[in-house]
Amino acid sequence: MKHLTLSRALSRFLAVSSLCIVSWCAVSCASQNPGRDSEGMAFVAGMGLGWNLGNTFDSLPNDRSARAGLETETAWGNPKTTRKLIRYIKEQGFDTIRIPISWHAHTGDAPDYTVDPAWMDRVDEVVTWALAEKLYVIINMHHESAWLEKASTDYEGTMAEYRALWTQIARRFRDRTDHLIFESMNEIDFKDVPLEENGALVNRINGEFVKLVRKSGGANTKRWLLLPGPYADLDKTCDLLKLPDDPRCIVSVHYYMPSTFAIATPGTSWGYSYTWGTDEERAKMDEYFDKLRTTFLDKGVPVIIGEYGCLMRNKDRAARVDYFRSIVRHSRDNGICPVFWDNGEELDRRAYVWRQEGVLPVLTGK
Repeated sequence: MKHLTLSRALSRFLAVSSLCIVSWCAVSCASQNPGRDSEGMAFVAGMGLGWNLGNTFDSLPNDRSARAGLETETAWGNPKTTRKLIRYIKEQGFDTIRIPISWHAHTGDAPDYTVDPAWMDRVDEVVTWALAEKLYVIINMHHESAWLEKASTDYEGTMAEYRALWTQIARRFRDRTDHLIFESMNEIDFKDVPLEENGALVNRINGEFVKLVRKSGGANTKRWLLLPGPYADLDKTCDLLKLPDDPRCIVSVHYYMPSTFAIATPGTSWGYSYTWGTDEERAKMDEYFDKLRTTFLDKGVPVIIGEYGCLMRNKDRAARVDYFRSIVRHSRDNGICPVFWDNGEELDRRAYVWRQEGVLPVLTGK
C-alpha cells in the first residue's frame, strides 16, 4: 500500500509538472509572437485562398489615351463575367476574389474626373454577385501607372485625379460589408527617383488613401484596406513600406519569384528558366516568407499575396504545380491569403475547364 501511495504521488507530481511546463511554453511562445493573435491576422486567415478575375475589368483600349466603354471588359479575350462564373469560383473552394479594375479610361475630364455611370454600375453588379456568394472581395486601381507614376514630378496634379476616383469608389461602396476590401494601387513604382524617395511617395499616397476612405463614412470607417509597397515587390515592401497609424490595414505583396521562372519567356534578356524546384530555389522561397514573417506577421500586421502565378507556355507543367503548392503551403502556414493570378490562361471561362490538370486542387488546398 505504501509503495502504491508513493507511486500515485509521483504520478500526480509529474502530471502537475508537465502541465506547468506546457503552460509556461504556451505563455512564452505567445509573448514572443503576440501579434499572431491580432484581429487583422484572424481576418486574413478567414479569407482562405483566392483567385484573380484578371484581364477583365483591368483591360484597356488599344489607344491608352482614349476614353472607353463597357466593351473593354472583353477587350483582352475573356468573355463577359457572369453570375455563374462567380458562383463557380466559390463552389471550387475559393473564399476570396480579387477584381482588378482600371478606372482612368472610364472617367471624364478634370476637375471632377467623373466615372462613367455605366462602368461603375457594371463593377458594382459583379461585386454584388461576389458578396452574395459569401466571397471576400478585393477591388483596386489597376494598370494606372501611365498617369499615377507622374506623381513623382507633379504630385498635386496627379493626386487630384486619384482623390477624385477613390472618393467616388468609396462613396459607391461605403455601406457594403467588411468582406469588401479596398486596395490603394497596383504595382506602382517611381523608377525616376532614388529608392528611398520611391518608398516615401508610395507611403504618402497610401496615407492619403486611408484618410480619404475613412472620411467617406459608413462602413468605410472600419473597412479593411490593402496597402502595397513599391511595385508590390516583396523586398521593397518589407524594406520601405511604412503603414499609416490605422489598425485596419493589410500589407499587399505579389509573388513572382524567381522571375526567370514565373514570368520570363525564352529569349528574355535578364534570364529564363523552364523549371523550378532545386534545393536552392526552395531555400530562397523559405527566406522570402521568413522576411514577411519577421517584418510584418510576428508583429500582428496581416499580409495578402494579391498576385502569384507562373506562365503556362514554355514551362515545366509539373514544376508549375509544385511551385504553386509551395506558395500555398507557406501562405497557409503563416496566415497569409494568397490570390492566384489568372488572366484567362488557367481557367477557360466559357467551358469551365482548367487548362492544366492538377492546378485547381493545389490552388484550393485540396
